[in-house]
Formats: sequence, C-alpha cells, structure tokens
Amino acid sequence: MRSLVLLGPGSLALEETGVPEAAPGEVVVRVASCGICGSDVHSYAGRHPFVIYPVVQGHEFSGTVESVGEGVSEDLLGGRVVVEPSLACGRCRQCLSGRYNICTGLRVMGFQAPGAMCEYVAVPEERLHPLPDRVSLTEGALVEPCAVAVHAFARSGVSPGEAIAVIGAGVIGSMIIKVAKACGCTVLALESDEARAQRAAGMGADAALVSATVSADDVAGAAGGEVAAVFECVGDGRTLARAIEIAPRGSTVVVVGVFAGPVPVEAALIQDGELDLKGTLMYTGDDFRRAMDLMSDRALDVSGFVSRSVPLEGVEEAYRLLLGPASDVMKVIVEPGG
Repeated sequence: MRSLVLLGPGSLALEETGVPEAAPGEVVVRVASCGICGSDVHSYAGRHPFVIYPVVQGHEFSGTVESVGEGVSEDLLGGRVVVEPSLACGRCRQCLSGRYNICTGLRVMGFQAPGAMCEYVAVPEERLHPLPDRVSLTEGALVEPCAVAVHAFARSGVSPGEAIAVIGAGVIGSMIIKVAKACGCTVLALESDEARAQRAAGMGADAALVSATVSADDVAGAAGGEVAAVFECVGDGRTLARAIEIAPRGSTVVVVGVFAGPVPVEAALIQDGELDLKGTLMYTGDDFRRAMDLMSDRALDVSGFVSRSVPLEGVEEAYRLLLGPASDVMKVIVEPGG
C-alpha cells in the first residue's frame, strides 16, 4: 500500500509499504477520507511542539473495516467507521477517571503513532465508532474536529442562552460557533480581517468583528451583553492576550489553540477578574458520539467546510496552499484511494 510519511519539517515521502495486519483487539481500516488539520500543517512547517518525526500523518479520518484481529467480532467487517486517534495507556489516574484524552502516556495517531494518510491503518477496536447512515464518509472526516469543538464547549461550562466570543474562526473556531449555536447560545466571532470576519458570519456567528480594533465594551455591545466565555482558537500569544483582555470579570477563557512555545500572560487580569483559564485537549468517546449525533440530526451543518479534495500526491501542494499568507481554504480532504 501507499503511505505518505513526514520525514521532518518540509519533507514528505510517498512510500510503498505492506498492508498492516490486525493484532488481537485491533481492526484494519481502509481509509476513505482523511482531513488535513491545522496541527498537520504545523507539523509540516516544524512548528508543532509534540510531533515525533518520521511519522505518517492524519488523525481526522473515516473508512471501512477491512479485517479484524483475534477477539474482534467479524460483524464489523465492511462497516463504515470513524476513529478516535488517541492511544491511551488505560492505567494512569487520568485514564481510570475517564479522562483518557489527557493520559500521562498519551500518543496520538499522526503525531507520535502512525496516522491515516495511507490506504490502510490498524487501530484498536475500542477507538472505533460506527458512522451514522446520514453521515457520508467525507463528512465522517469532520467528526474529529467537531468532537474537538464539543469537548471545548463542554469545558467552558457555558449554559444555553448565554453568549460567547470565539477568537479565530478557522475550522475549529467555526465548529465551536456551530456547536454553541446548536446549544442555543449567542456567538460573537473575532477575526484578523474583514474577509475572515464575513466568513465567520457565514458559519453562523451572530456578529463578527475585526479583533484588532475591538474593546471589551465593543464585545459586550456586539454580543448583546457580557460573554460567559472567550475561546482562543489561534494559538498565538497576541490572541491569548486579547482573550484575557476582553473576558468579563468572572468569566472563562478556554485555550483551544496549540502554541509552539512559551507565552506570557497578564496574570494580574486573571487574578483581579477571577477569570477561569482552562485548557482543552481533544475529546473522549462521549464527545465523538455527541458530534455524530449533531451531524446526523443536521443540528450542525458541516457543508461549506470542505474546500477541496486531493490524492496522497497532492498533500504537499495543499500544505503550501494552507501556509500561504492569504489562504481562504478551510478544510482539505485527502482521499488515499485517489
């Protein structure tokens, strides 16, 4: 089979490898669609803090079960599935409490373990989720980023009817907008320029502003009152500082973006306003199932996310496009079968 290997920053190789065999407790999935995530782009650019080279990238994927290992029911064969790419130890305190997304020894497919930018991939059965009939295989590649948004929203503690602000309406920020709207919230998006602000409005934000020009009062005015939480979805020290500046006293700042290095924060504002500063990492199975329910019920519309599809040979060109200074591309889907 063909696998796309990220050898190091800026270095990709399309390699011929053997089709994996399913070990006990595993299945082999024939990959149908694999989304390119911002974290994949950061890994390609050498800006991801946790990737281990060389690695087959890809963690947002769907496919069909090709074979099963010992102890796995053959009823799964041919089934359409999506996969949680988090590989946890199952023994640490976090795993035993159900928070395996922050496992002490967590490995993630596409970063520290082989991912899905290939034709076939072996995965633990316990990380499989049957894909609902109303969700296509292409849409299945969007379940993972949707689950990220579901988990981040849950971490915020925001209740239906409250207002939130989202800084950075890329794929994850837009997913948070849609999850929050599905939960009955008012959503204000803050973006870097007018064109991106308009795109955020098209994704469902009730209002969208250019973030460099707004104050806390502007945010409250546009949102119809104080926001209960601010979501930082960029992974930049300047936007985290902005999130803390505009967060009302007693509210929550949720750190969603991935930061390449240390970032100073205004601790005085956090202390004085009794702000809750929360991190969020990935998801659990409950978040995956919630994401699929929202997509299957059409409470969350994912049309408009996929900008284009490419074969494995087109991934490097897609990275260059996504790294471009004026890229308006949202999601690129890799189709390993061509």
